[in-house]
Amino acid sequence: MSIPKSSRNNLHKDHIPIGNWIQITRVLLISASIITAYLALLTLTQGGDVPGCGPDSDCDKVLKSPWAYWLGIPVSIPGLGLYLVFFLKTFGVKHNNLLPSNKKHIRSLNTLTLCAFGVIGAGIWFISIQALIIKAFCPYCCTAHALAMTASGLFLARAGIIAKRLNVKINITGGILTMATLIGIIGATQFLFPKQKPAPKIVELNNSKTNTVIQNNQTKITAKPNQNNTTANNLNNKEAPFPIPKTKLSLITPKLPIIGNRNAENRIAVLFDYTCHHCRTLHSYVRKIIPKYKNKLSCIMIPMPLDSKCNPRIKSTQKDHINACNYAKICLAVHQVSPGKYDEFDQWLFSNHNSAKTLSTVREHAEKIIGKKILDETINSQSVLDQLATNIEVYNLNSNNGGTTIMPQSIIKNRVMFGPPPSAETFEKILIQILDLK
Repeated sequence: MSIPKSSRNNLHKDHIPIGNWIQITRVLLISASIITAYLALLTLTQGGDVPGCGPDSDCDKVLKSPWAYWLGIPVSIPGLGLYLVFFLKTFGVKHNNLLPSNKKHIRSLNTLTLCAFGVIGAGIWFISIQALIIKAFCPYCCTAHALAMTASGLFLARAGIIAKRLNVKINITGGILTMATLIGIIGATQFLFPKQKPAPKIVELNNSKTNTVIQNNQTKITAKPNQNNTTANNLNNKEAPFPIPKTKLSLITPKLPIIGNRNAENRIAVLFDYTCHHCRTLHSYVRKIIPKYKNKLSCIMIPMPLDSKCNPRIKSTQKDHINACNYAKICLAVHQVSPGKYDEFDQWLFSNHNSAKTLSTVREHAEKIIGKKILDETINSQSVLDQLATNIEVYNLNSNNGGTTIMPQSIIKNRVMFGPPPSAETFEKILIQILDLK
């Protein structure tokens, strides 16, 4: 028996709400869920270290910022919950029973509508935070938001057809209010209860006595002291090489700048990249702590650029680290030519720990200190290039032994601390505990 044309049209209309579009919606939601679950897992197990997100990269800044957490938990976890509820509820509306009397389908439609507006609201909030506050974008996060928001838009575009079949209206006003409320709750909670800065990773490597200033004849010296350095920088002042824990490598400290008294009772060393905001943060802590201990503590500064132009470990240079090699060379050049003026240069260089000075500005200032001709000659001198290569090798050894490439890296006796502590006070407590400062 053939079906009348009018009946075929009605049957076609019955199938419109649940067609290919709902399958596309589900695929988008499950894809967003997979990415979000991946981020949640890495945040919980590795503190946000994601493959492809190098130190101080855009995604590193986003995933390790306080905005990546809500009430102390990664925002990816509640986000994953929302995506999964949305996904599962798409199975609650079936084409063969879309009748006005079916309250179950009406409840499912309401839930789906609220989920769709909620997803859009959350997406708007977190993308805005990345653009306006963090000023960096996480490609993983943005992809997940884009997929879920596209799924929401696709559902809302077809939800009216389902509502018409159920003889109800889509509550657009309620959805917008839900979206605004969700943004308000997320924003207010993150403002009022921000995530505390994570503690740095501290790895104990061996019993290396890196804090001593007593000459150790058994320590392997990897380079000869710079003969042009002042008397205060030579071994006659008992300035011993600085051993790198769990390696046979030692640094000849006269070739490196230092904050504090070179003959201080205890020494630490910090690998830093001037273009790294975490490194500048730690530098502010060092500047605050060293004067409190005068002859008891000093900090050897080791320029280590996160720039692929001179660092083979860095496969792709992040935008913030462009020219990091040049910054490091200038620092080394100023110290090697005029070590007595480096402290003044360092204080000027880091006068604003929140942002980096332009390369041209830094170079001009260095030229005023040691002269343009001497700076040009020293920047690419074998001495500077050799020291830079040694600094990069220290970074590679620490990263391999510690299991992370996080910067800055602080060598404190037989331990390496990866990343900055949450505050100068915390850093001071760590130094007191490890070095037994009094």
